[in-house]
Amino acid sequence: MKKIILISSILFFSYFNLNAQINVYYPDINDWVRKNFGSQGVILGNITHKGNDDAIGSFTSTPNVLKISNGLLISTGEAVGAIGPNDRYNVSKDFEESKEFDKDLKVLEKGDLYDLGLIEFDFVSFQNSIKFNYQFGSDEYPEYVGSSFNDIFAFFVSDGKVTKNIAVVPGKTLPVSVNTINNKFETKLFINNNVFVTDVNKVIVPNLPNTNSVKVPKKIWKGIKGVFAKPNTDGKNEYEPDEELLKTVNEDLYHFLQYDGITQKLTAQMFVEPYKRYHLKIVIADVDDNVYDSAVFLETRSFTAAKDTKQLGFKDYPDYSKIIDPQKILNGQLLEDILPQQVEIPNTNIYFDFDKIEIRPSEMEKVKLLTNTYDKIKENYRIEISGNTDSIGTYDYNYNLSKTRCVAVINVIKKAIPNFKFDNVEYKSYTEPYSNNITEEGRKLNRRVSIKFIRIKN
Repeated sequence: MKKIILISSILFFSYFNLNAQINVYYPDINDWVRKNFGSQGVILGNITHKGNDDAIGSFTSTPNVLKISNGLLISTGEAVGAIGPNDRYNVSKDFEESKEFDKDLKVLEKGDLYDLGLIEFDFVSFQNSIKFNYQFGSDEYPEYVGSSFNDIFAFFVSDGKVTKNIAVVPGKTLPVSVNTINNKFETKLFINNNVFVTDVNKVIVPNLPNTNSVKVPKKIWKGIKGVFAKPNTDGKNEYEPDEELLKTVNEDLYHFLQYDGITQKLTAQMFVEPYKRYHLKIVIADVDDNVYDSAVFLETRSFTAAKDTKQLGFKDYPDYSKIIDPQKILNGQLLEDILPQQVEIPNTNIYFDFDKIEIRPSEMEKVKLLTNTYDKIKENYRIEISGNTDSIGTYDYNYNLSKTRCVAVINVIKKAIPNFKFDNVEYKSYTEPYSNNITEEGRKLNRRVSIKFIRIKN
């Protein structure tokens, strides 16, 4: 049976904005991901998740609390542990005392991993650029910044050969973690929510195992006591929020978010090959101990794809989205295996200026892309080419013009594929207009060389 729990931090206070809140729910995770992460330009499948059931849930938030209004929350503790107020400096829920392992995460973080949680799925993008929005929060902030307790998460994208983490500090290759975005480093990307005193004076830690009376900062000592010592008789934490620090943080964030710090909304982005299967793994873990929770907030429907011409070496690509079943690619088939028997690939009309045979640079990119496509599927397809003109001039003149334009395109293809063979070339003059020849806009569309891929029947 589907478990649904609604917990609202509204219960804790009565004097602040009642419209501001964070709510956490526990839906069927795989079903939720399928419905809310599959978005424009991307399809996904083969969804799995790992971790304690209480550590993964959906959430909603008002804009004056989190920068993300709704999405999926993956925590190293209980998902509801993210809900404020921030009345504890050491919110912790340890699910597993034993170490855990993730081969990809260990490349980024050498420390021991605990309370690991992840979501993973295959996806196919119709465009060349994908992105995902998120925020990362932790109660390791600020006292464990720079220590080995470097709670971390990552977005690993793999094409089966190369795996890459795309959750990085903007403009750098560093993964997003407690040690890379915090109150000391990349501060513009960090939102402080700490209301507990961090005293750098040293104190002696007595009578605790494995300490040998070492000197540690008072805040860390408080954290240790929070784990090992009993609470006061009234059931409250021994250390209350500091009145002066309360004035330095956002009131709504403090009242509704438990963690001592959280990043601004960040974007994970990567260039991909359209119509190819990839695997995405979103993973988070405690590092070097299993206490002091961290979490990643993933924005609903922010997993999107778009055409990005700024990609280095960008080449335009055909739009197959309406002529193939991408689910077959998710199931392991290659694009060239599922293209229909006959298809005129969009954007394969090469356009020419009036009375010209030279191929413009923008149109030359189309020819090169078409060449690359054909080189991958030439065993299963043949090419048909036709030349067309506008209606200005005689039939014979335009016949020769359409022929010369076809030859120009074929020569470019032959330079890339020396053994290239075409099955049929037609010089149609102005007999098959794509648009009317009355307006200049219409005539521009008629001055073209059209190319079709024809599936070879077995």
